[in-house]
Amino acid sequence: MTETRATGYDCLSSRFVPEAELREFLLDCFGIAGHELFVGHADRVAEGLPDVPQDVVFAAFCTYRQARGHFAMIFDVGVEGRLADRVGRREFAERFAARFGAYVLYGDTEPPGLWTVVLADGGRLRAAMEERDGRSVLYAVTAPVPGLPEVRVDEGLRRIR
Repeated sequence: MTETRATGYDCLSSRFVPEAELREFLLDCFGIAGHELFVGHADRVAEGLPDVPQDVVFAAFCTYRQARGHFAMIFDVGVEGRLADRVGRREFAERFAARFGAYVLYGDTEPPGLWTVVLADGGRLRAAMEERDGRSVLYAVTAPVPGLPEVRVDEGLRRIR
C-alpha cells in the first residue's frame, strides 16, 4: 500500500477569517487535537512558536495573511499525508467556502493558468486570475461569481462538471 505524501493546500478566500475561527475550522475539518496544529500570521510565525523545539512536527501547519483585489485572505495549510487522505484539496475548499460563506480559489489539476473557485453554495467554476502589484484579480470565469459582476464570463474556460 502506498502512503500518501504530505502536501499543501494553498487558497485565497473572499473573506478574511480571524485566527481563532480559522483554528477552530482546521481542528474540526481534519479531526485533530490542538497540539497537532499551528496557525499563525505569515509575517509572525516565529513569534507564534517561542517555546516550541525546532524538531517538532505539526500534523497541520497553517499560515495566513491579508490579500488585496478580489480576495481578502491568502492561506496555506501544510498537512501530513494521513490528513490529506481524510480531507482532499477539493473537499477542503468546499468546507471552507460553506463554513465562512466565502468563495475560495485553489489549484489542483486545472490546465496551466486556470484555477478552481468554489462558491459558498458549493458551486464550482474555472477562473483565470492575474496577480499584479500585490493584488489578485479574477479576469475571466466560466460562470458568474456573486458580488463580482465586473468579471467577464467566458464559457470557453470549460465549466467543471
